[in-house]
Amino acid sequence: MAQREVTWISGGFAQWGRQVPLRGSDHRTVGYEADLVTKLVVAGSESPTYFRTLFTGQDEVAPDGSVPRGFGAVRLEDMHTDELLIGHVDWFIEDGRDKGTLTVDGGTGPWKGVTGTVAIDLEFGTARSGDSVTTGEPVRVMGFIEGTGQFSFPD
Repeated sequence: MAQREVTWISGGFAQWGRQVPLRGSDHRTVGYEADLVTKLVVAGSESPTYFRTLFTGQDEVAPDGSVPRGFGAVRLEDMHTDELLIGHVDWFIEDGRDKGTLTVDGGTGPWKGVTGTVAIDLEFGTARSGDSVTTGEPVRVMGFIEGTGQFSFPD
């Protein structure tokens, strides 16, 4: 397996659904679906790859609007070839910042057999000023994700 450094940059919009209280906690859980454009730069490649990216999963929301943890599935579709890269993400807070570990589990075409992880930073907020993520009602949010990691490519 050839190891290569990768850089991930993406941005877009997400829809949070209705929130449900978590038993024995003041936190709530919410389902989300995010549509992003991702620029993936693989060291040694001639040019970056751009993907239509879908995240879908669940977040835990604290009363202050922070998201101490969450998880989701990730599907990236190459915007020029339609080849796929598939993975999952685990969200957490570290030093007051939203972070995640994105794990790549494989794909199709040139991404078949590719595995790896990317440590990502997330900056997000409501898409409209004045909206809140703490009302429990559906809300549109927008976010920016960036990070670096390493992928293993089959020989």
